Order: sequence, then structure tokens, then C-alpha cells
Amino acid sequence: MKKIISMLLVSVMALGLLAGCGSSNSSADKTKDNAEAETATEDKDTLRVALTSEPPSLTTCDHDSLISVGMNMLTYNGLMRIDNETLQPVPDLATEYSVENDVEWTFKLKEGVKFHDGSDFTAEDVVASLEYAKSIPSSVTYTNQLKSVEAVSDYEVKITTVEPYAGLLYDLGYHFNWILPSELIASGHDFNEEPIGTGPYKLKEWISGTSLTFEANEEYFDTERAAKIKNLVFTIIPEGVSRAIALEAGEVDFVWEIAGADAATLLENDDIVVEEVDSVDNVIFFLNVDKEPFNDPNLRNAIACAINREDIIAGALNGYGVVNYSAISQGYVESTDRGALEYNLDKAKEYLEAWGGDPSTVELPILVTNETRVAIATIIQSNLAQLGINVTVESMDTATYFDCWAIGDYTGLIASWSPSNALTYVQRYHSERRQQYPGAVNDPAIDALVAEAKATLDDAERAEKIAEIVEAVNQCSPQISLYQSRWLRAHDADLKGVVLSATGYADYNMMYWE
Repeated sequence: MKKIISMLLVSVMALGLLAGCGSSNSSADKTKDNAEAETATEDKDTLRVALTSEPPSLTTCDHDSLISVGMNMLTYNGLMRIDNETLQPVPDLATEYSVENDVEWTFKLKEGVKFHDGSDFTAEDVVASLEYAKSIPSSVTYTNQLKSVEAVSDYEVKITTVEPYAGLLYDLGYHFNWILPSELIASGHDFNEEPIGTGPYKLKEWISGTSLTFEANEEYFDTERAAKIKNLVFTIIPEGVSRAIALEAGEVDFVWEIAGADAATLLENDDIVVEEVDSVDNVIFFLNVDKEPFNDPNLRNAIACAINREDIIAGALNGYGVVNYSAISQGYVESTDRGALEYNLDKAKEYLEAWGGDPSTVELPILVTNETRVAIATIIQSNLAQLGINVTVESMDTATYFDCWAIGDYTGLIASWSPSNALTYVQRYHSERRQQYPGAVNDPAIDALVAEAKATLDDAERAEKIAEIVEAVNQCSPQISLYQSRWLRAHDADLKGVVLSATGYADYNMMYWE
């Protein structure tokens, strides 16, 4: 009996110890669960995005960079915005507009809107911002029709155009014409160092070369488009494979550009969504037409005919691209390939003979900014070697690249152009753009056609004018279209509300965690 009692006592004590251990493990598990819950909450408050390169500027006017515009969309608004789904202009800081006499436009403004510094948005800010944009040479395509801008009242603005102009609403939706506080413009504020607008996010920190951090604007005027995720962190990851690895490892949530070579692996991952976006982004090989011998259209046409676009898509893009030979993106109602010069090596040699020079004397350095464009330029190098033309590939950081572009210190460069409409696209061929835009043409006939297209309000008539411009440009190759991007964006499968524009942008403020 004593042995039985002793055994029972030992059993009870053991059960007590096990119960104690069980209680201890339960507390640890709860602590761990709480920590995980807190981390999950923090994750829901943050969206981490991988970019290919750093934005060259956060100002509205001192750049024409796709990545910079993406940052501008976070911090600024315009009277109009370009809807990322439809590519149509819709009111933003304006509530409505009307037009009289084909040249007088009246915009009524939203009331109660505040800038990030707490100041009130009024018509005075619209006037100051549009006048400021007009003073910046790179803004000329988007401001040269603004004859006058005046404040009718605190919340009404009248814009008078030089002539009837079909593209005004689109122009007001582009970053050049987005609205800044008038007092800060007058004081010479550095909007690159500290962007101050009315946008859904505020810049919190910019660590040059590494990252940009934005936080939600809690007083954003548009409740439907207010930021759904509190914090945005953009990390600069130039290498495509490194971006893909970071996404799979959970170090980033959204990759703005996935390389074609990395797409297959990501497509097999159920935790990741790969979005394929057919774009109006035309990737272009620009030649400096002010430099000899590239001022001769026969040499430029020879180069255009010698480049095998299919090689580029297969070799540099892993098949994710669409050949384009025309001097305008395909996908607009007005798009055309009239007069386009396709790949034809025999024709290239005919143009070379018409030029009459020695191709071995032609030195053609091509400026590029990322690994994909290095691959593109290398294929062009191989193609043009068949004509005896010497090509070198010069890779550089984005800021240096745009500096060279701005001062005309280049012979060739690879860039892209993705406006939301055809009229904006062809305006860049006007001679006024020669200092700002590679590919502008010093041709009075083309200038006249551009002017006519801008003033033509009838859609069908304007489409024909645009086709005439494109045909003329196709025949002198100031720019050589290569392909249209088929963008690959990838993100965590739990990220919802992802809208990706054919022009290259994303509404980060509309994204949310499931």
C-alpha cells in the first residue's frame, strides 16, 4: 500500500511539473504569437518597392524620367490627372471645366485642399505653378499653348490658349504642370530636396543611391484615392536577378520591373503575382542629329535598316517585347506605320552608299543606364558592325545620363517615350524641342504639320495630320524605334488594388493588403 501511495504521489508531482512546463510553453507561444502579430501589423502598414534606378529629380519640371514621374505622382496633383486605366484626362484639383471660343478655358477648383506644409491651395497657386512651368525650357511642349493664366477668384482659374488646342487637358495632367505652393515658388524653395505638393504621400527620407521613404498624407483631399498603405519604401536594386531574389525572399513586396529571364521562376511561385502589361512605351535609339555625320538622313536610314529588332527582343528581353519600326507608339487610335523603314540589310547598304562616306570612320558611342539596355546596345553594336560602323557601349548612372542628355553631350542613347496620347507624342518632333529632346527635327514642313495637328479639334482630321507627321519622320530617322515594352511587374499575392498603366505608372496610393 505504501508503495502504491508513493507511486501516486510521484505521479501527481510529475503531472504538476508537466502542467508547469505546459504553462511555461504556453506563455512563450503567446509571446511569440504577439511578436508575429505586431510584425504582421507593421508589414500591413508598409509597402516595399524595388526600383531599377534612382530618380534623377523629385521636382516637377527638371526631368522627363519615368521613375521620377512615378515619385511625382505620390507628392503632387494637377488640375487634371491621366487615369491609369483609361489614359484619359480626368479632373483632379479641378472640379469641372468649360471652354468658350475654342481658346478660353475656365476651371473651378476644389476647396479645402491643403499643401503638405499646411498652406491652403487656391487659384493663386495654379497661376504661379503654370507660369513657373512656362519658364522651364524642358516644359515647352506642355506649356507653349498657354497664352495667359489668371485667377478669376480664389477657386476659379481662366486659361487662354494661343489658338484652338486639342491637347490642353492632357498637358494639364502631365507632371510639368502640377501644382506647387506659390509662396514657395517665390522664395526659391528646393522642390528636389523637399517636394511640397498636395499629393497622397509626403517624402520622409531620401538616402541617395539607396532608398526613398514616403508616408501617407493624412489630410489628403480625395478620400477615395487616399493612401491605403501608410508607408512606402522604394529601394534601388539595379540588377534584375537581385530584384527577383529580394521578392522571393520577402525583402520587397513589389518589383517595378522584372527582367524577362527571371519571369519563369516567379511564375511558378504561388505566393507571387507576375503582371504582364502591354504598353505604349516605345524604346528608341536616338541619334544626335546635330553631330556629323549623323546630320545626314541617309546614314541614319542605313542604321535604322541594319538593326534587327527581333534579335533585340529575343536576346535582350527574353521575348517580352513587340517590334516597332514606326516613329510613334502603336496602340493609339491615330497610330500608323506609314513610311516606316523595316530591317533590311540590303536596303541599309543602299542608304550607306547614298551617304557616300567611309563607315569605318563612324564612331558611335551609345549611352545606357541599366543591364537590359546594355544588352540592347550590344546587339546594335553587332548589327552595325555588318556595315563597318564602330559602336561602343557606355553604361552610366541615371543622373549622369540625364546630364549628358540635357546638354547634348551624346552621339547615341537609348531611351523610351510613353505619353498617353498621339498628339503629345508627335509634338516632340517640332524644332522647338531640339535642345530638350533627342529626335526633334529641324524641318519647317514638319513644324507646320505639328502646328496644324495641335490646332485641329476634329478627331479624324487630326489623326490624318498625325499620320503625315509620322510618315515624314519615318523617312529621315532622327530616332529609331526598336520595340514596345511588354512590362513585367511582380508583387506579393496578398497585395491588392494593383493598377498598372500602359504608360508605365502605378497607383501606389490605391494598393492595399488583403
